[in-house]
Amino acid sequence: MRKYRAAVGVLLIIVLSAGLFRGAERPSAVMADVQDAPEKEGSRGNLRVGYCQESDYYEYDYELFWIGMGLTGLGEIRSQQLSGMSQGAAAEDVWDVLCTAESGNFTFIQEGFFDLSRGDFLDLSEEEAQNLLAEKIEEYDIDLMITMGTTAGLAVRDCSDVPYMNFIASDPVGVGISGGVEFSGNGRAWAHVNTGVEERALTVMQDIFGPEKIGIVYNNTPTAYVYSGAASVDEFADANGLDVVKEYVSDDFDDTGEAYENYRNELLSAHKKLAESGIGVYILTTTLLNPEDYRESLRPFIEKGIPVFSINSTEDVRFGALAAVEMYDYENIGRFAADNMAAYHAGAELSELPQVYITPPFLVLNIDTMRETKITMTLEALISASKIYNQYQGE
Repeated sequence: MRKYRAAVGVLLIIVLSAGLFRGAERPSAVMADVQDAPEKEGSRGNLRVGYCQESDYYEYDYELFWIGMGLTGLGEIRSQQLSGMSQGAAAEDVWDVLCTAESGNFTFIQEGFFDLSRGDFLDLSEEEAQNLLAEKIEEYDIDLMITMGTTAGLAVRDCSDVPYMNFIASDPVGVGISGGVEFSGNGRAWAHVNTGVEERALTVMQDIFGPEKIGIVYNNTPTAYVYSGAASVDEFADANGLDVVKEYVSDDFDDTGEAYENYRNELLSAHKKLAESGIGVYILTTTLLNPEDYRESLRPFIEKGIPVFSINSTEDVRFGALAAVEMYDYENIGRFAADNMAAYHAGAELSELPQVYITPPFLVLNIDTMRETKITMTLEALISASKIYNQYQGE
């Protein structure tokens, strides 16, 4: 039975983070002050706002809700219905409520909700989807787009001249959604930048598990190499003298049951190979697994007593991964976004608005997986966890 530790540094980071940042209004140590942005004379009037997401994803749901709550807190919009909702409501439902909000500054367009994975965009090529998106943005006379995820950010960037704000993208600067880290340098572009997300998560992983060899699976394309976090894994491994064993599985498949089954089987096969390769930790990157399929897919690692650490999402821990760190403080990012939207409405340029908001890591564990894997973690590691799932909670 292997025993894993929680380094004092990790414990202090997480415990102090929990005390300093949870519920904080605006942590000045980790984000630029939006109020320092240059003031402009004259507002932009009532802005017509649209929304684009690359798919249905819980992080998009969370962030859109807290952007709305942030705008409510500033008095930019008024909606009793929104105040009665909670984090976890579907983005489309949140959008419906935002469209009924009272505001003299922002009008959320009912028809301006676009999901690139369904509806009119289903089964279109990338070029066709962008053309359709451009037509709809123009048709509904949208002044500002809120985009969620890398694909949506790039789609709006490439298909239209409309200004946009991007959230929940792994590396918006690296893929070109924004032109810079602190500031975009582009009058129509802004992106939330949470620098070093994967590096901070991997540092926690290394401090707790201390592997010499790690395994990953990702789609072997240049774009996926960045958005999956594989590039960060390679960089971290090089800096810390770790070996990386890689398997490649394409996650670009048709929305059919047969295509998904092929993906699931290929992923399981890759996991079996990695479990036999002598790795000390499996790093779970971007995955399209359905929640109910996590357990079977991760079984090769559980049977070998290999920790599964996710840099994709803490939801992976809920469904069966052993550990992850929460890297997005949705509530305060929402406040940060609302401040920037208000500043933009007031006349500031997107290129002049700060983009960096860094969330400290919060450890998340699955006790059920820990028992099955026969891994023992120290009391310090358990105390430092901000959330512990006491059983497998797949849907």
